Amino acid sequence: MKRAPLLAAALVVAGCATQPGPPASDLLETYWRAVQIDGQTPIRQPGTRELHIVLKREGNRVSGFAGCNSLAGTFQQDGSALRIGDKLAMTRMACVGEGDALEAAFTKALLSTASWRIVGDMLELRDAQGAGRMIFETRKDSYR
Repeated sequence: MKRAPLLAAALVVAGCATQPGPPASDLLETYWRAVQIDGQTPIRQPGTRELHIVLKREGNRVSGFAGCNSLAGTFQQDGSALRIGDKLAMTRMACVGEGDALEAAFTKALLSTASWRIVGDMLELRDAQGAGRMIFETRKDSYR
């Protein structure tokens, strides 16, 4: 899908703005669906839900779907710093082939998160070196 490179470019251009406006979406209590993992557009496996996360205020809990399995855990946020707890609980559905690789890439990128930023309805998660690992898009119709 050609949309992911355009989204990444939009985040870079928007990040260069001298007076950024407030984000259109909140980090917390928002349904974020993955549109890019390590520069690649995730391919949804037949019969599965879309890859997503929700960061909840209460208890600093994260939940979501990683490709084959649901996930749950904790996170810590301080300003633009964000760390997903390294002990994610996941269901144990059978996951083979491309589904297994997708889930591994999703969880690895998620656990490498060190910071975040929102531009419009897009959330970018970055690692400790500042490299963008994942880009999410909000779905306003699906959560709250």
